[in-house]
Amino acid sequence: MSKANIIIDGAGVTATFNSVAIADILSVSFGMIGERDEIDLTTIDATAYKTGRLGDLVGVSDIVINKRSDPAADMGHSLLNKALVIAFKVGKSTSKTYTCWAQLKSVSTGTLERNGSPTVDLTFAVTNLNAALAETGPVIA
Repeated sequence: MSKANIIIDGAGVTATFNSVAIADILSVSFGMIGERDEIDLTTIDATAYKTGRLGDLVGVSDIVINKRSDPAADMGHSLLNKALVIAFKVGKSTSKTYTCWAQLKSVSTGTLERNGSPTVDLTFAVTNLNAALAETGPVIA
């Protein structure tokens, strides 16, 4: 299954995790929203083709926020399941907000270019469980 990404330039993007601002965002990469697993149903009786279907449960891939490095702030984010809110614009004036429940999965080194600032990637695993552990999918409004 292809893993298409939606990448948003960081200009004008704001984000909070556990109500704490994530500053200096350069880009946000959303994985596939609405990904379903393929279930192989091929049996020994098949003569020409593999058979299968898509599962009923929908998964949501990780979200990666690339930002300028701030070690104290980057490592200070909660590791618990919390609300991640990303606000961005579609076109010149249409504002959208992506809200999901997630956990910080990793903080990895990004790039360091000559005369530039070091960057990091904050990778969030979308849990689809709210604070009361009820199933809660992402919302784009």
